[in-house]
Amino acid sequence: MNLKETAASLRNLYFVRTAFQIVWALSVMATVVANPQVAAILLIAYPLWDVACTLYDLSGSAREGSARNVQIINAVLGVAASAAIALNVFHEPRYAVAAFGAWALGAGLLQLGVGLVRRKQLGGQWAMILSGAQSAAAGTAFLLGGLSEKFHIKDLGGYAIFGAVYFLIAGVLLQRKLSASSDQAVTA
Repeated sequence: MNLKETAASLRNLYFVRTAFQIVWALSVMATVVANPQVAAILLIAYPLWDVACTLYDLSGSAREGSARNVQIINAVLGVAASAAIALNVFHEPRYAVAAFGAWALGAGLLQLGVGLVRRKQLGGQWAMILSGAQSAAAGTAFLLGGLSEKFHIKDLGGYAIFGAVYFLIAGVLLQRKLSASSDQAVTA
């Protein structure tokens, strides 16, 4: 896959992630009080959604290199996080929030790494770099806040909304880059 195809694939993925994350966040916030079991299942599903997106990204990006290795680690981390959340969410929700936080911390650092590598390949990516840094910071807060029972499942919706904003910005930036390269090709 050439760089233009990779950029188009990422743009599409970013827009889908934006929509999903907004729906997920609103669903968690709407169900956490009235139907906590549904919110718990949504919490289990969130890292698995990230794994699915990572696998899609891997299928359309380079077959080797540091970004690929980081994404494989991210996928394994997401599966482990979902398992940890599932083991705790119905009995000790604070540990589920802490597990979500540990995942967000690790995934954020990994996203930061992929963003830095892709910045050299595709340009832009500052939204993904900032998103990774913010995810790591939020993950630390959720990890510590979950263990001390200061954060609850209802507090995780905002995390997804911030992520959605970053994915939307990244998608728009990639679209602008693709449009600019198409305009250059037409005038050449």
